[in-house]
Amino acid sequence: MASMSSISTALSGLRAAQAGLAVTGHNVSNSGVLGYTRQQGIQQDFSYLNRGSSPVGSLKMQVGIGTGVSQIRQLRNKFYDIAYREENGFGEYYARKYTAGEEINTIIGEMGSEYRAQEVITDVWDAINEMSKNPGAIETRSLFIQSCVTLLDKMQDINKKLFEYQLNLNKQIEKEVKNINDIVAQIGELNQKIEEIEADGSKANDLKDMRNNLLDELSGYIDIEVKETAVGNSGATRVDILFQGNELLVSNIPQKIGLKYCNGEYPFVEPVFSSSDEILPASDTSTPLFPNLASEDLGTTSTTTKGSLKGLLVARGEVVGNYTMPDSEIGNFSIPNIQKKIDTLMHEIVTKLNTASMSGKGLDGNYGIPIFVRKGVDDSNVGGGTMPGIIQGENSNDYNTLFTIDNIQINPKLLEADGYNKLGFSKSGDKDDNTILVELSKAWKEPIANLEGASIDGYYKKIVTDYAVKVQEDREKLESKVGTIDLAQNKRLTISGVSLDEELSNMLKFQHAYNSAAKVVNVIDGMMDKIINGTGRVGI
Repeated sequence: MASMSSISTALSGLRAAQAGLAVTGHNVSNSGVLGYTRQQGIQQDFSYLNRGSSPVGSLKMQVGIGTGVSQIRQLRNKFYDIAYREENGFGEYYARKYTAGEEINTIIGEMGSEYRAQEVITDVWDAINEMSKNPGAIETRSLFIQSCVTLLDKMQDINKKLFEYQLNLNKQIEKEVKNINDIVAQIGELNQKIEEIEADGSKANDLKDMRNNLLDELSGYIDIEVKETAVGNSGATRVDILFQGNELLVSNIPQKIGLKYCNGEYPFVEPVFSSSDEILPASDTSTPLFPNLASEDLGTTSTTTKGSLKGLLVARGEVVGNYTMPDSEIGNFSIPNIQKKIDTLMHEIVTKLNTASMSGKGLDGNYGIPIFVRKGVDDSNVGGGTMPGIIQGENSNDYNTLFTIDNIQINPKLLEADGYNKLGFSKSGDKDDNTILVELSKAWKEPIANLEGASIDGYYKKIVTDYAVKVQEDREKLESKVGTIDLAQNKRLTISGVSLDEELSNMLKFQHAYNSAAKVVNVIDGMMDKIINGTGRVGI
């Protein structure tokens, strides 16, 4: 009986060593796999057998009956997971915002462009000055008209590119919402598989790694809270996911994120809690993921600047900005702010030039006509202080407020062969009278309250410079977050990462244990062979 007990003990050692070698081999083979969590076999002694009393006192003599692997656990620290996902959310927010900022910078700064917006604005001023030297010259008047054409073309082109980039960001937003839904659904499916496998005490560690990798990825899209919940008495667990208090995944049931239009006029969408596969109308009452994004004071709390989805939304905005929109509607949004400023600049230019031309007489003896008119409104012949054509229902108190950059065109009458005659820059009617032009030239360089105290000539440069500073700030924040992300990841790896040196040491340890247990088995086998086959029976 003692021999059989010894064999059993030795065999348990063999099995425990084999299990340890298997875990070590699994760690080594997955050492290069992203998101793999190091595993460890936990050995546990079996119960002891009492073998009489010891020579000292009444203590019982105990004999061990072997060892076994009680569980194979993952070496993971949930607090390091939380820290990593927090920093990952911050990093992805600034990554999207900075990338968008660089693209916007390229558009408004016109990098590589031979003819930039600031230059064409200055060219108009130069043309005004040349015209003031010889107000009646056909050449200077024609040059001025052409400079206005070039200016409008350039500003509308920039505005068009900004809108096109908004559409690009809009597509990215739609894609990210789909990715979020897919990830949440996959996590729910993994929850179910893990529960099924672990229901009988088995471990689904590799599936848990897949789940943790998906949680890491999800934390880059939106700000999430992960709760681990025990299922039954087997030790199986599932994860539930919350987004700012809202349930995304509870009891393996995903809450789908849908989309609805931000505004009836624009093709922009915003994410909402909805199971619909269709984009909902702007009037839909589904709860938005970010209900107060326009007015939100970004950066004041730990939760306001997390996730790439929010970064894209802040960069794109919810409207196409123009100077008529209140700041509450423009909010924190990058592109709408730029659009509003450019439109404000064009409004000032249109107002100044139209007012100047309509206040004096042209070379044809008639009052001058507006230089800029609205598309679709026939007011090309209006001049001499007469109110241009007004669409029914519009405010006629200020004609110039009806202009936005998208609906402006050069007065077709000025593009006719004798169009230069219709520029009304002579206050007295004398072709050599340059009074209006001199005043206009001065106004071009004077500070204007609506332009943040800058002049017409200097405001566009201010727009580009100020935004470049903001982009640089986002870059610095991104670089800082990259450092903290790396730090958080390194902390995780100190626990969950695979060290090949440590695994080699473990492999040698388990190999020695295996060899030792094997020797015991061999010795007992030799003893049994000797007893059974080498010992004769008495009397034979």
